[in-house]
Amino acid sequence: MKHCVKISLWIVALLVTARCTTKDGVYSNVLRSDVFVQSYNERKYDFLFVFDTSGSFKDRRDYVKDNMQTFLNVLNSRKAIDYQIAVTTVDMFGGVGPVLPDSKGVRGHLVASSSGVKVVKSTDVNAALTFAGIMENIEQSDTAFWEQGLEAAYQAVFQHGAEFSRTGVPLIIVFMSDSDDWSCKEECWGVQPENNTHWISHPLSRYTDYFQSVKNNENSEVMTFPIVGLASAACEVEFAGSRYVALQQAMGGLSSSGSVCNANLAASFNGVAQVIADRGNIFKLSKVSTGTGFSIYVDQELISFAPENYIFDEASNSIIFTGLAPAKGAVIEVIYAEKV
Repeated sequence: MKHCVKISLWIVALLVTARCTTKDGVYSNVLRSDVFVQSYNERKYDFLFVFDTSGSFKDRRDYVKDNMQTFLNVLNSRKAIDYQIAVTTVDMFGGVGPVLPDSKGVRGHLVASSSGVKVVKSTDVNAALTFAGIMENIEQSDTAFWEQGLEAAYQAVFQHGAEFSRTGVPLIIVFMSDSDDWSCKEECWGVQPENNTHWISHPLSRYTDYFQSVKNNENSEVMTFPIVGLASAACEVEFAGSRYVALQQAMGGLSSSGSVCNANLAASFNGVAQVIADRGNIFKLSKVSTGTGFSIYVDQELISFAPENYIFDEASNSIIFTGLAPAKGAVIEVIYAEKV
């Protein structure tokens, strides 16, 4: 909920009254008041990464493995996040000869490091290193061509959710693939599914229904972030990830889809962390601010202007709380000078 008020400074000075108007550009200097109600208060987030195991995707998996520290830095850029991270793969068959063990993250199981660690935690001495140890245990099987990322995520949450997804904590699922989803319901055998006429896919509703409801009784939610080939992609991929994008669009909320193209990979990957970091901390103003004249109240209490409390981000025309985010349900009023 938001409302806006303009106050003419020179009339305040002359008449010692505040006059309101809804007309833009009537006065040379105006103040505006934007009012927001805080929808979020979480600082805990759990992540499930679902990786393509095909050979064509190895360089991108390596990029994520080698740049997880940057992701974590972005994640903590607004506030210290209490996180857990687990990894599975799109391989629901796990090979034919030989069949890969569950520890490789096949068939909806979680990938384990060589020392048996399956979940990265914010309390780890070196979380990025722990994550790298898990990623190093991903292996390509002879059935890696049949990518089933949606079913893998479903099974990972259904079978192993208690290991990495905490009660009442939002779950962020990040899909990373250069192909589409081929989650198979029946007749799952033979050549590549795109060249295969007998297999029957799981309907998308299986995943939208499950992920939209699995956290409801915890008063929490699931957000999905596909980093896949997009229809508008400027790079070559096996197939655009249309089913992943369709799931993300159905889930709505703050989730978004990103391009897996090498030129976009860093922005797509770190963009997931930025969305979570900004959640509940960033408030976009309704009119363009001059960057001056700020008075900010949280539940009618004035918050002193200081970089450790809040900043104004000119690029996004937003107030960003850099300290503690306002509690859920708090009323935030931002008074600022409007550029006219």
